[in-house]
Amino acid sequence: MKLAAIFPKIGFFLFLTLVFLTPLFFLPFTPDFYEFPKHFLIIVVSLVSLLLLGLTFVTERQVRLTFSPFSLPVLTLITSFILSTFFKAPHRLDTFLDPGQTGTYLALGLLFFCAVNFIRTKKEVDLLAHAFTSSVALLSLITIIWSSGLAPKIPLISSIQYLTSNVWSPTGLPLSALSVFIAALVFLAVQLLKEKSLHPKSVLLAVSFALTLVATGILSYRLFASPDNSSRPVFLSHRASWAIALEALKISPLLGVGPGSYPAAFTQFRPISFNLTPQWALRFPTGSNSPLHLLTTIGALGLIAYLFLALRTYTTLIKTATSPSNISLAALTAVLAIFATQLFLPSYLVSTAALFFLLILAVSALKTTGSSLIHESNIDIVAASSSGSSPILPIIFLTLITILVAPGLYFVTRAYAAEARFQKALQFAAANDGKNTYDTLISAIATNPYRDTYRIAYSQTNLLIANSLAANPTPAGLTDADRNTITQLVQQAIREAKNAAALNPTKVANLENLAGIYRNLLNFAQGADAWTLASYRQAIILDPVNPNLRIALGGVYFAQKNWDEAIRWFQTAADLKPDLANAHYNLSAALREKGELLRAVSSLETTINLLDKSSADYTKASSELADLRQKIGEITPPSKPASSQLTQPEPLPTPKVNPPLELDQSLSPEAPSTPPTSPQP
Repeated sequence: MKLAAIFPKIGFFLFLTLVFLTPLFFLPFTPDFYEFPKHFLIIVVSLVSLLLLGLTFVTERQVRLTFSPFSLPVLTLITSFILSTFFKAPHRLDTFLDPGQTGTYLALGLLFFCAVNFIRTKKEVDLLAHAFTSSVALLSLITIIWSSGLAPKIPLISSIQYLTSNVWSPTGLPLSALSVFIAALVFLAVQLLKEKSLHPKSVLLAVSFALTLVATGILSYRLFASPDNSSRPVFLSHRASWAIALEALKISPLLGVGPGSYPAAFTQFRPISFNLTPQWALRFPTGSNSPLHLLTTIGALGLIAYLFLALRTYTTLIKTATSPSNISLAALTAVLAIFATQLFLPSYLVSTAALFFLLILAVSALKTTGSSLIHESNIDIVAASSSGSSPILPIIFLTLITILVAPGLYFVTRAYAAEARFQKALQFAAANDGKNTYDTLISAIATNPYRDTYRIAYSQTNLLIANSLAANPTPAGLTDADRNTITQLVQQAIREAKNAAALNPTKVANLENLAGIYRNLLNFAQGADAWTLASYRQAIILDPVNPNLRIALGGVYFAQKNWDEAIRWFQTAADLKPDLANAHYNLSAALREKGELLRAVSSLETTINLLDKSSADYTKASSELADLRQKIGEITPPSKPASSQLTQPEPLPTPKVNPPLELDQSLSPEAPSTPPTSPQP
């Protein structure tokens, strides 16, 4: 084989392997076993493919570009993600590291332009189609086996906890597997309908179709029709998703709020009516469907690019309806099926990858059949030399690619290593191994200092160790060494919590963590009360219709015996969600402590009306109501006993350190955070 043919072959087989592995690939070495490893695999393959493409151009002494009807839509979609990332995303690095965000689309876009150059024969197109159908057939078989309940009975599998669920899937979520099955059914059905004779290929297609159809039926029943609704998916309503998208467009109509920022948009823009739904306490990471999600995160530009790609798929399908290639017709129809599915479901990494793989398959099939829709152009820049002329554009292209690929592989590898170390830290924490948890978290942060989740875990670990030391002093009390150690741990806990909030300032969970850290220090350190209140107020700005944040803030005022402020915040929580029993219960407690017994009785009556009469909460509240009425001279019969969503305002945390620690004022929520560096043990 000539050297010029080696690199395209390597690129083809690398892509072929990726197509087969993507639905099935998972690794239990990171907190996310499923989508993150797939995301990592796609990025690595795309970078290596880009390098192989550069080597192909050099060995062939020309830059060969393949243009298809999808080149411009794909390029536009990738560009919209990149622009939104750099101009709108609050934490750009996460958009490249998190599955389904800019990094995923950029990698799949690079694969699209590389793979259509690697695939050059009809045999390669057939192999690629077989890889896709074989992968889905194997995924279907796994789904059938697990759904039957046989898999957990296998000794090796039964010893691995995450493999024992009857809805387990290598895709991570049963719904993501279902979205791929729907596309595969369409892909296989079109090919079967186009087959004119019975031969081994058609038998293989029929077997794959049957397996996929059975798996689709089983999953559909378990997810949507089974009496056991424990695995039933919960979706954000289209109405709420539309309201969030409209609010996001008011701020940034063209580029949205940024890839990966949907959770922040949800907390900030969801309508107050959402509090009256059963899902009011959930925070949704995606919109109700792909178009609304894209409209919110990457704006009108991204949605237009997405619709442009869908429209171009449809027009190309119409133009190639009489094409001699059954594979191109089947692939384009399956792509349209994915677009149709995404009108009702969020997009998942597996379905997004399948969409790009099928587009590549369609373009390659059209190219190998000589379709006029596919154009190949050779671009040359020739430099004169003493030995004749030499093309220099391939060398320039390879140099630029190397400059991009080398650091890309380095950073992606470090990101994966950091996730693996974080998973190890979580395992140590589950085993109550404090020292290894602490040391491994430091290692994870050192490997990737820009991940807010590592900082949060490290801040909480520092606080737990400080609490443990303060709760177990020597008989003579805390020594000076103990106080110094506790002070260092507390300051490190605050510093890391602040760094997490600085890394992603729109993520309300980061501010909740910071407020929780400060609250746990109320008996430790001077000034922690003011810092706690300030942090909760900042969190409320990011999540303005969340009643639980108001209850938490009111609870701090309650612990300080500031009854008026406690009443104000508990009343606000009750106004935001009138059917929240805990808001009325806390309001009653604050009114009772202030001495406004009649109002306290009214709030407690409202609480009781919202509770299940068979619950322990109902018994508890009824008893307290009887006590209140007796205090104001009323007699009521005792309540009947019954079987807790009511929580009184929490007391100040213990243990208590006397005298309180004096912390640096730079640790207050208003002070700027330090740059994200690795913490010192």
